[in-house]
Amino acid sequence: MTTSTPQKCAKEGCSCMAQPGSKYCSTQCEDSKKFMTLKCLCGHPECAG
Repeated sequence: MTTSTPQKCAKEGCSCMAQPGSKYCSTQCEDSKKFMTLKCLCGHPECAG
């Protein structure tokens, strides 16, 4: 049995945990992965970005 540990979202500036099976917490972060932003726009209230 394998267990996966939660990973931080791969989008720079985002402090959320990635969705299971993904490197990102949301489609917003995945869609904007090529753009550098000063503030994360994922929309999760717990995100400190």
